[in-house]
Amino acid sequence: MVAKVLAAILAGFAIAVPSTFWLLKKVRIKSKIRHFQVSAALGMPVALFIYLLQTSIAVPVVIVTVVFSLLVVALELTLRWIVSSSLSQVTIDGLGKIGSGVSFEEARNAAGAYPDDYMNEAVWLEMQEFMESRSRQKQKFKSTSSADSPVKSFEMHANITFAGTNYSMVDGIRSTTDARNSSDQPNLFLFGGSTVLCEEVPDRLTNASILQRMLNLHSEFVQVLNYGASGATSIDRLQMLLQESKVKKDDIVVFYFGDNDSGWIDHRSGKPSEQLIWLPVRVFRALSDLGYETAKWMYGELAPRSFRKFSRLAVAETIKALSDAHLYCLSKGAQMVAILQPNLYTLRTKSDYEKKLERRFSQDIRTLISNSFKHYEEWVKTVPFGVSATHIFNNAPSSVFLDWAHVNARGNELIAKFIYSELAKRKLVNVLNKV
Repeated sequence: MVAKVLAAILAGFAIAVPSTFWLLKKVRIKSKIRHFQVSAALGMPVALFIYLLQTSIAVPVVIVTVVFSLLVVALELTLRWIVSSSLSQVTIDGLGKIGSGVSFEEARNAAGAYPDDYMNEAVWLEMQEFMESRSRQKQKFKSTSSADSPVKSFEMHANITFAGTNYSMVDGIRSTTDARNSSDQPNLFLFGGSTVLCEEVPDRLTNASILQRMLNLHSEFVQVLNYGASGATSIDRLQMLLQESKVKKDDIVVFYFGDNDSGWIDHRSGKPSEQLIWLPVRVFRALSDLGYETAKWMYGELAPRSFRKFSRLAVAETIKALSDAHLYCLSKGAQMVAILQPNLYTLRTKSDYEKKLERRFSQDIRTLISNSFKHYEEWVKTVPFGVSATHIFNNAPSSVFLDWAHVNARGNELIAKFIYSELAKRKLVNVLNKV
């Protein structure tokens, strides 16, 4: 009896441990404690199954196992047939695949090559160098930070510097071209995520630089500072506002928010929410990426519940962060505007290119965006410092999107125009001429 039990346990864990290593590697979990927990969770049922095979009920156990396996195989084959015969198959590319939605040629053709002087190989190569340099510097900062204190995103980004022909950054602030530096002029602090950083375009075509030129031509002198950072949430940017920026009387603070505040990034850890959902759901995701339609179906049924929870938490915490930022700005004698940004999912109608682009990204994003933006749209109507810009790409002459969130130079131009018009409408800048 004892020998059978020990043999079953050893065999069970001999199967479970390597299986756990492979599985957790697929879902990007490195915790040794979690490896032990999952090994136990897998090992004990396998051990029980092996033990039962040595008892008098071995035949029924085998029959039940075979029947269950055949049902799973039948379901998998049925789902594969349904998917293969469907014209609307959606490919799950994942939440983290931002900035890689389309090829260079597709993006240029969809934009009508506007403007035609920046979508070239030299700029694209420097963009890659800029992104890689920032990544290396962030990793270096993480490796040299104290192990007993958490790495804060705003601190990590604040140390990045890059000097190139088309891309430049000093102490985490992307360079704004055409700025007229003066210590006594008001500043406009533009806070946001990667859609404010605008790494897809050279310095002169970021929405901050385009806004700067509009201010130079049509209003009083105001210096625009680009406080965009990849993956940054409004909660992270609030910390940047409180600890790094030097807001003073008559300054203007703009929070361009929404995409990273929908719940797909956890502001506490900086990780995508797909890495934080319940482990069995993540297992289904990993198996779905390997092509198992049953796993895709199970993931599609279970994941939205988790993501809706993340979305609700993100909305509540973001609204609090923006409200706190507004109170802080008022205490400094500055003014603030919170602008809800547009994205591919807020478009009223989509071109064939945009429909194709949408299919490249997971339904998880749509779930998060639709759930959170519904609340954000209602909230911006209730506060005097809030406004929605989700409509501004509806009548664009050509597509502005490179993926579900990031835009080309034309998109940045439309964003800058909206910000400028909103500032003028609120009389936050002294308009000299109409745009």
